[in-house]
Amino acid sequence: MKIYDFDVEDEIQKNEIALQNVELIKNSFADHTTEYRKFSREVNVEFSALSDCIDAYERALLIGVYTYAEQLVKNFYYELLEKDRTENLYARNFINKKLDIEKFSPNVSYIVLEKSIRDELCDSFKFIINKNRDEISKYDDLIRNRHRYAHRGVFQSSVEKYRDVINAEKYISTELSMIIANGKEYRIEYQNGWTEICSLIKECYGLVGKYKSNKNKELKDKLNTKIKTLRNASRQFIKKYSQVIEKCVLLENVRMQLIKLNNIDLRSKDSFLVIDDLNQIVYESKLVTSK
Repeated sequence: MKIYDFDVEDEIQKNEIALQNVELIKNSFADHTTEYRKFSREVNVEFSALSDCIDAYERALLIGVYTYAEQLVKNFYYELLEKDRTENLYARNFINKKLDIEKFSPNVSYIVLEKSIRDELCDSFKFIINKNRDEISKYDDLIRNRHRYAHRGVFQSSVEKYRDVINAEKYISTELSMIIANGKEYRIEYQNGWTEICSLIKECYGLVGKYKSNKNKELKDKLNTKIKTLRNASRQFIKKYSQVIEKCVLLENVRMQLIKLNNIDLRSKDSFLVIDDLNQIVYESKLVTSK
C-alpha cells in the first residue's frame, strides 16, 4: 500500500533485505575470521577496514529502520491532510508551513505516536497491543538508540533485535494503513471489536474456573451459553477483519486460537481447554483490550 509518497511494502522489504545481509556478513565474519584475515592480506586491505565496513553496514541498518518509522508517520499525516492536493489554498499553505517536508520530524515512539494520532487525527484511537510487548519495547529502544547515535555519536544497537523491531513496524503500518484505507470509524469499530472479544474471553475463563471447582448443570449451561456468544462474536469479527489481522504477525497466535475456537464443538470438553489456551495467548500477546 502507498501512503502519500511512501510505499509501505517496498520500504519494509528494503529493511528486511538489509537485515538479512547484515546477519549474513556478521555471521560469516565471526565463523571464518582466519579466512578473512588471509583475504585482507591477499588484496592488501587492512583487516580492521573489513571490520569497520561491517560495523558501518549495521549502523546504516539502524538509520534505515528508524527512517522507515519516521517516513511512515510523516506520510500518514500528509495523506490524511491531503497535502498538496487540497483545493483550499489557505489550508495548503498552512499545512506546508506547519508540516514542512524538511523540518517536520514527528516523535515516533510508541506511546507518543498513539497520543498524537488520538489528539490530532482520530478520536479514541488506541493501539491494540500494549507498549510492554517485547517487540514494541525493542522498537522504542531502537528509537532511543538512533537519537543517541544522531546527537551524541553513541552507537548502542544489537542486530538480534531488528527482526522484532521490523515486525513492530509492520504492525504499526497495518494500523495506520487501516485508517487511510477505511476511515477512522472503521478503525475504532475494529478496536471496539477486540475489546468485546477480550471481555468475553475473560468472562468465559472465569466461568471455566468456577465450573472446575463446582461442576453443576446450571453453571455448565451458563458457561456453554457464554462460550457460544464468544464463538459467534469471534466468527463475525474474524470474517470482517480477516485481511487486516492476517497482515499482523504480532496477532497471529491470537488469530489461530480464535479460529480454533470458531470450529470447536461446544458439547466437547475440549471447549474448556480452548478457553484456557485462548486466555493465556491473549495475555501473552499483551492486548491492551484484555485488561
